[in-house]
Amino acid sequence: MADETDVEKGGTLVRKLTLHDAVLFGIGAAIGSGILFAAAGGTEYAGGAVVYSWIVAAILIAIVTIPYAEISAMAPRSGISARISYYSYGNYGGFMGGWGLLVWTIMIPPIEAIAVSTYASYYLPALTYINSSGAIILSIYGILLSVALTIFFAVLNLIGVGRFGRFNTALTWLKIGAVVIFIIMVPLYIFHPGNFSLKAPFFISSSDFPGIFIAIPATGILFSFGGYRQVADMAGEIKNPKKNVPRAVILTLIIQSILYILMAIVIVGAVNFSLVPNSTGPGDWSAVANLGSPLADLMRETINKTIFGNPALVISGLVVLALLFAIYSPLGTFGTDLTGGARIFYGYSKEGSLPPVLGKTNKKGAPTYAIIAASVLAVIFVIPYPSWYTLVDFVVVAGAVNFAIVNASLPVLRKLYPKIERPFKVPSARLWSVIAFIASSLLIYWATYPVTIYALGVTLGGSLVFLYQVFTSKGQKIGLKHSIWIPFYIIGLIILSYIGGSQTGGTNLIPFPDDLYVVIIYAVIFWIISQVSAPKQPLRDLHEMIANAPVDPEKSVNP
Repeated sequence: MADETDVEKGGTLVRKLTLHDAVLFGIGAAIGSGILFAAAGGTEYAGGAVVYSWIVAAILIAIVTIPYAEISAMAPRSGISARISYYSYGNYGGFMGGWGLLVWTIMIPPIEAIAVSTYASYYLPALTYINSSGAIILSIYGILLSVALTIFFAVLNLIGVGRFGRFNTALTWLKIGAVVIFIIMVPLYIFHPGNFSLKAPFFISSSDFPGIFIAIPATGILFSFGGYRQVADMAGEIKNPKKNVPRAVILTLIIQSILYILMAIVIVGAVNFSLVPNSTGPGDWSAVANLGSPLADLMRETINKTIFGNPALVISGLVVLALLFAIYSPLGTFGTDLTGGARIFYGYSKEGSLPPVLGKTNKKGAPTYAIIAASVLAVIFVIPYPSWYTLVDFVVVAGAVNFAIVNASLPVLRKLYPKIERPFKVPSARLWSVIAFIASSLLIYWATYPVTIYALGVTLGGSLVFLYQVFTSKGQKIGLKHSIWIPFYIIGLIILSYIGGSQTGGTNLIPFPDDLYVVIIYAVIFWIISQVSAPKQPLRDLHEMIANAPVDPEKSVNP
C-alpha cells in the first residue's frame, strides 16, 4: 500500500477541518434537494404518514451508520468508508464494499445539478422543458449550467479543502437559517391538522404500513441522510480525528434528523387539497408528490388567504425564500458531494484498485486527478438521467449494499485488529452488526422492483471492473475466499425483490407481510455466512495505514 505521508511529493492530504467545519460539512451535504423533493414525494406512498417515514428513516440510518463513527475514528483516512472492507474481506470484498458507495457518490452531483436547474427554471424557463411523458428535462442551457457549476466546485476543491470548508460553512449556515425560518413561520400562516389524520392516525392501519417503509428508499428520504458519510470520508482532513470524527458523525445524524422531521411536518401541514393543482380532493397525495417546487407551490396557492391581518406579503416573501433555498441548497450539496466523491477515488487508488494517479495531491493537499475524475463523471451522468426520483431510488440501493458489507465488517475488524485504539466503540458490536445488516437488506428490498434489479445489477457489475483491474495490474490477487458470499447475497436480493409483495413491485409470490419476514431471515443467514467466511488472520496491515496518517499543520508530528 502506498505511503501517504510524503507532502513534498504530493502524496498526502492535510488536516485543516475543525469539528465545527466537519459537522457543517456533513449537514451541508445532507440539506440539499431531498429536504423539499423527498418530503413531498414520499406522500405518494405514505400520505400524511410520511412524517413517520422520516422518523423511521432517522432510526434506521442511525443503526446502519453509527459503526462508521467507530471505523473512521479508528482509521481516520480519506475515503475510509469505501476502503475499510479491504481489511475485513480482502481485495474483492473491499472493492465490492466500496463500489456501491462509489456509484452513490458519483451520481449525487448530477442529482443536485438537476435539482438546481429545475428550481432555477422558475426564473429562467429556458433551463428545462417538459417531455411527452410530463417529466421535467434539462435543456441544453440547463446542461451548460450544470457543467459550469461542476467546473466552479472543481476549482474550489483544487484550491484546497480548507478554503472550500470556509465556503461551505457560510453556505450551510444560510441553509440552516432558511430551514429554521420555514419551520417557525409557515405553520403560523398555513397549517391543516386534518392532513395528519387522513392517512396517519395515531395507530397506523395495516394498509398504511407498507407505504411508510417503501417511501424511505423509493422517494429520496434515505438519500437525504447522506451527510454522515461525507464526514467519514473526509476523516483524513479533519483535525484531531479520533475525537472529532465520531462526534461529527453523531452530531450530523442528530441535527439533520431533527430538521428533516420538522420540515416533513411543515410540508404535510401546508397542503390544502382544494388548492393543489390537478388534485381530486382530500387525500389525493399523488398530486402533492407531483408538484415541481413543492413548498413554494403549496405556499403560493394560499397567498390570498387571510388568516389574521393580511399574510399575503409574508407568504410571498416565504415563497421567494423557498425558491432561493431550493436553488442554493442543492448547490451546496453538489459541492460537498463532489469533494467526498473525489476522496472515494483517492481512497480506492491508495488500496491499489484504481490507477495510482488518482491518489496524487497538489501542493494545497487536494487530490487533483480524483477531483477531475469525479467532475467528469458528474457531467456525464447529467445528460442521460433527467429524473430526480429515478436517480435517488437507484443510488440508495447501491449505497445500502455498502451499509451491509461495512456493518458485517464491524465484528470482523474487532477480531482481526483487537489492539488498535478505538476512541469510539459501538456497544454490543455483534448484535449491532446483525441488526444493521438486516436494516440494510430491508432498505434495499423496499426500494421496489424493478429499480432493485437495475441498481443491484450495476453494483454486481463492479465485479467486472474489479477483474479488469486485477488482470491489468501486476501482483494483485483476486481474494475470493473470504468474500464470495457478497455476489450471492446481491443475487438473492434481486430474486426476493422479484417474487416479493406487490406493494414493493414484486409478483406477490411472497405477499406482505410474509415477504418482510423472509428478507429478515435471509439477512440473518447471510450475516452468519459473512462472519464464518471472514479471515482468521489479517489480510492487510491496518496498523500501517493508520500510522501513515495525513499531516496536522498544528502539530510537529503526524497525529
